[in-house]
Amino acid sequence: MQKNRVIQILVSILFVSLSANAQLVPVQKIAPFNIKLTNGQSYTANQMAKGPTVLIYFSPDCDHCVDFTEDLLKNYSVIANKQVVMVTFQDMKMLKPFVQKFKLSQYPNIKVGTEGNSFTVQRYYKIRSFPYIAIYDKNGNPVRTYEGVQSHAAIFNTLKNI
Repeated sequence: MQKNRVIQILVSILFVSLSANAQLVPVQKIAPFNIKLTNGQSYTANQMAKGPTVLIYFSPDCDHCVDFTEDLLKNYSVIANKQVVMVTFQDMKMLKPFVQKFKLSQYPNIKVGTEGNSFTVQRYYKIRSFPYIAIYDKNGNPVRTYEGVQSHAAIFNTLKNI
């Protein structure tokens, strides 16, 4: 009889623990961004087409962000069929040379812009280091996030599989 009571308590603890953990990881849709593109137009999360999406929060003067962008373009096939939204808080004076350096405007699936001082995206994801990469599947569900210096190969592998 005592053995059954111990099992009931353990099962209850396990159930409560699993329920608590499930609540700690909320399903997060893409940030409700509103960015200004280098051509002066606004672009928002509501304008995005359906499909796999990669949101990259970066700074044009971040060496890791520059390295990641170079590698991403060298491995363009992993994002060719995905929407890529690159967001920064930096001023357009810093953003335009970055976009020109990498010729990002020639890629129709890549949108690059600044959120300015709103910091909406930065607060939404609680970003602490760059680059921050949020990957979403074709239904808009989060797949994986990467923050700071990460293995580019691991990121590209995740991108290949969505």
